[in-house]
Amino acid sequence: MTIGIDGMASGLDTTAIIDGLVKIQANQQVLLKNKSTVASTLVQALQGLNSRVASLATAATKVADPASWAVTKASSSSDTVTVAGSESARAGTVALEVTQLASGQVSLLDPTKLQAVFTLGTGGQTYDITPSSPNPEDVAAAINALADKTGITATRVRTGGTDSSPTYSLQLTGKTGEANSFTVHAGTDTSVPALASADNAIATAKDATIAMWPGSSGSYELSSATNTFTDVLEGVDLTVSTVSSDPVTITVTTDADAQRKLADELVANVSVVLSEIASRTRTTTETDSSGNTVVTGGLFSGDSAIRFLTNDIQAAMTNPVNGRSPAAVGITMDRYGAVTLDKVTFDKAMAEDPKATMETIQALATRVGEVAERASDKTEGSLTGKITSQESVVRDLGTQIAKWDERLSARRAQLVAQFSSMEVRLSQLNSTQSWLTNQIAGLNASKQ
Repeated sequence: MTIGIDGMASGLDTTAIIDGLVKIQANQQVLLKNKSTVASTLVQALQGLNSRVASLATAATKVADPASWAVTKASSSSDTVTVAGSESARAGTVALEVTQLASGQVSLLDPTKLQAVFTLGTGGQTYDITPSSPNPEDVAAAINALADKTGITATRVRTGGTDSSPTYSLQLTGKTGEANSFTVHAGTDTSVPALASADNAIATAKDATIAMWPGSSGSYELSSATNTFTDVLEGVDLTVSTVSSDPVTITVTTDADAQRKLADELVANVSVVLSEIASRTRTTTETDSSGNTVVTGGLFSGDSAIRFLTNDIQAAMTNPVNGRSPAAVGITMDRYGAVTLDKVTFDKAMAEDPKATMETIQALATRVGEVAERASDKTEGSLTGKITSQESVVRDLGTQIAKWDERLSARRAQLVAQFSSMEVRLSQLNSTQSWLTNQIAGLNASKQ
């Protein structure tokens, strides 16, 4: 801030003097701002850690659930039958032959034989259709307008004539499945023979059929309006694409890769949390400009709550389960506190005793989930409490910093007033001195 009479009488740089005095008093505010920055950084770090711990709790809950381990994969011995397994799929095997593919009715219709209003019937329902004109395009448009209800579409096809004078019919195509055949009557009287029906169709509507366990005494047939058969095996759908007399074997087996992924997911989430804590706790050593060694602790250094969380997670992952060491299923911790999964050991344990191995991993996940939940709970979590506490510190420091802004502003105004008053007083004294000097000089001149 510039003083209007800066150094007018004193010749001093009063603005610089005031800035210096205010800066000295502002050191307290600078310290508060530094504290606020550190506290805000800590809040952000705690929030990031809390998010990762919450993710760990979610992952652990999933891994601890026995239903998560009931994972399977389905395969087909032929690419003419594709399989899609859901989470409810269970292990099993079935053999089948594809005896027929699903098809939809296809009929040709002469639009010139249609009346102004004609009837289309399918699925036990009839629909009166009123084209805007007899033109094939308008008749097709009227049929297509009801396609969402009827499942029947129409398109114009050339059936004769010359290039200069072609004739057209309408090709009507229905949905696949025997129940989706259709009829078209010239008018609304459905008692007369239909212009188009399953009897005079180019292609008839058929269901897809497969023979289960062909050649055996227990063989039976399944049908579907489409080429997809649902729940042939529990939780497994089949889609057929080619008729073949060669048997196709569908196999549903336990998905070992997916089970290993569950164990790996638990370890990976634990590792993310522990790595985050380690990186925020690690001290750094630097040399300052004077050659002195400066050791700086991480944000989490010395924090007992973070230390307890680390110890609890490591213990939950490495303590024995019913007398069995987690190392027996491939989970170990090195001397730096890092937890890893040896997949070879895990696979071997699953092959030898899958039930005990899964129960061990599930127990570990349960313990880890409990630790993570205690820390990250939205209302009572230990990390949540620390975040709330630090946010309060940041708010309090912000209030103090704002008060210092007001205090420094008032102090500056006070100094400006004092120095302005001094300049005015010095100016007055200088004026008096100048007047006295002139008076004395005049007296001396009159005596000569």
